[in-house]
Amino acid sequence: MEPQMSSRFWRNLPLLAAICLLAFSAAASGTTPVSYELKFERPNSHLLDVAIHADALTGTFVDFAIPDWAPGSYYIENYSANVQRFRARSAAGQELTWRKTDSQTWRIELAGARSVTVEYQVYANTLQNNIAQYNERHAFIGGPSLWMYLVGGKVRPTTLSIAVPNGWRVATGMEHTSATSFQSVNYDTFADCPLEISDFAEKDFEVLGTKYHVIVHDVMGQKDFAKFVDDLQKVVAQDVAVFQPVAGTSGQAAPFKEYYFIFHVWPKTGGGLEHLNSTQINFGVDWDSTEPAPGYVNRYDLKLFVSAHEFFHAWNVKRLRPLPLGPFDYSQMVHTPSLWISEGLTSYYGALALAHAGLITPEQYLDSISQLITKFEAHPGRGERSIEDTSWDTWFPRESVIHQDNNLLNTWYSYYDGGQIMGHILDFAIRHDTNNQKSLDDWMRLLYSHHALPKPGFEPDDAIKAASQVAGTDVSGIFRQYISGKEPIPYEQYFAYAGITVEKKLDANKPWMGVDATKNDDGRAKIRNIVPGSPGESAGLDRDDIFYAIDSRAVDFDGFTKEIETHKPGDTVRLTVLRLGEFKEFSVALKANPNPTYTLKPMEHPTDQQKAIYDSWLGIKQ
Repeated sequence: MEPQMSSRFWRNLPLLAAICLLAFSAAASGTTPVSYELKFERPNSHLLDVAIHADALTGTFVDFAIPDWAPGSYYIENYSANVQRFRARSAAGQELTWRKTDSQTWRIELAGARSVTVEYQVYANTLQNNIAQYNERHAFIGGPSLWMYLVGGKVRPTTLSIAVPNGWRVATGMEHTSATSFQSVNYDTFADCPLEISDFAEKDFEVLGTKYHVIVHDVMGQKDFAKFVDDLQKVVAQDVAVFQPVAGTSGQAAPFKEYYFIFHVWPKTGGGLEHLNSTQINFGVDWDSTEPAPGYVNRYDLKLFVSAHEFFHAWNVKRLRPLPLGPFDYSQMVHTPSLWISEGLTSYYGALALAHAGLITPEQYLDSISQLITKFEAHPGRGERSIEDTSWDTWFPRESVIHQDNNLLNTWYSYYDGGQIMGHILDFAIRHDTNNQKSLDDWMRLLYSHHALPKPGFEPDDAIKAASQVAGTDVSGIFRQYISGKEPIPYEQYFAYAGITVEKKLDANKPWMGVDATKNDDGRAKIRNIVPGSPGESAGLDRDDIFYAIDSRAVDFDGFTKEIETHKPGDTVRLTVLRLGEFKEFSVALKANPNPTYTLKPMEHPTDQQKAIYDSWLGIKQ
C-alpha cells in the first residue's frame, strides 16, 4: 500500500500547491465593489488612463489580469501588448512591488496592505468590435481590451467613473448612476458593456416595454439614418417575438429594460459583436449606400441583417449559451462544438427577420439562401471537417494566418454558414413531423427554458434531446449525419417539406482552374489558394505565384479573369508566372467547374401542408 499512497500524493501535489497558493493570495470579497476610473491623455497619444481600486484584500499578494480574448470573438487578442506604465500603491500611497507571472497577469506584493490602487495606460487606436480606439473624434471601448480584473474577484460588483472630455457624452448598456458614472453586478457584466464616448447622434424607439437607443458615430457623410431606424424597429419586433413566451413578462417582452445599438460609420471597417444588452457594429459605407453585396440584396439590407443577427444574440449566446462559455475564462481558448447554434442559427433568424418584417421579398430571401448553399457546398473543407469541427476549431484562423502559412482555406469553413443552413433543415424537419404545429422557434424556447442564465449552459446532447422532444420523434440522425458527421445534406428532401424545389446545375461551358487569386500590389493577379485536385494544382501552380501572361499576352488582375473566361473546358492555356524572382511557365488543362449552382424556387403545385409550412415559415399572412 505504501507505493500506492506515495503515487497518489505525487499525483495530487499540483492541487495541494494550488491550495497553499490560495492561502497566501489576496482573498476577494463577493460584496465589496471594485472601482474603476477612466481618464484621457492627449488624443494624438491614443492613451487611456485606467485606475482600479480594490479593498478588503487578505494574503501576501494580489493578482490583476487583462483578458486574452473577448466573448463572442473567438481569437486570442493579446490585449496585454497595449498595456504600459503599470504601477500599484497602497491606500497610504506606498508604492508596491509587482512582477508579471505570465503575459496577462500582474502580481502585486501587498506588504501588509489591505487595499490597493492599480494604475496603467492602454494604447487604443483600433476601431474593431472587441478592441478600443481613442482619437480626436471619439473614444470607443471594448471592455476586455481595457479593463483588468481582480483575479479571484470577478464576482465582485464594479463601479466606473469617467472624466468625459468637454462636448462628449457616454453611451453604454451599463447601468447608469449619473451621466458619467456607472455600475455592474460583476466583472463579466462590466466587461460586456462597450462604451461610445463622443458627440454621437442618437434616435430612440420602444418595442413592447423596452427602450432601444440607436447611437451613431459617423465620420463619413453624417447622412440621415431615420429610415434605417424605422426598419430596425421592424426587425427588433420580429426577433423579440421568438423568445417572448419564455424570456418576457407581461409588461416587457425582452429580458432588458433598455438596449443600445452602437453604430460606427468609419472607412475600411465592418462587423459586429454582441453583448448582454447592447451591440457594437461597424459599417464601412454610409446609410444610403445601396451597392451590391454578395448574398444580400444590397449593402443597406446587409446592414439590417448584421443588426438583426447581433440583436438576436441577446438571447442566443448571451443568455442561452454552450456550457463551456460561462463563466468566462479569459486566460485561454475555450472550445465548444456548438457555435453553429450560437452563430449559425443566429444568422438564420437574422435573415428570416428581414423577410418577416417585409423588408425583403420571399424571392429575395430564397435567392440569398441559394447563394449561401452554393458557396457552402463548393468549399473544399467540407470533406475535411464537420460543422461541429469548425465550431471547435474556430480559434485557429486568425492566429494561424498571421503567424504562419497554413491550409485552412482548404480545410476550414464557416460554422456561420453551416449553422444557418442547418437552421433550415431542422426547422423544416420539425414542421413536417408536427404537421406545422411546432417549429425551430419551439426548440429554441425549450432550450432557453432549460439552460438560459442563470442556469448552466447546454451540452450538445441537450440540443439533440430538445429537438426530438419538440418534433415528437427521434431526429438525432440529422445531428449525427450532417452536423457531427460529414454526410451530404439532402437539400431536396428537406426543402420540399416547405414546398421549395432545389435545383442543382453544373455549367459545362464555364472554364475552371481551381485557383483563387487576389490583386497584388502591382495590379497583377496573385494566387491566394489552390483547390486540391484542381487543374491548377495538377499543373504545378503554387500559392503566391504572380500571373504575368496568358498565352504570351500580358495581363493584369482584371485581364487575367477575362482572358480565362474566353476559353472553354478542355482548352489548355499557357501561363507565365513570377515565383520567387524567377519566371516560370505552366500549361493548365481547364475543366468544367465541378461545383453546382443551387437555385431555390417555390413549387408550382404544393400540397396543403407544404403551402402552410412555406407561408408560416416566411411569415406570409393570408
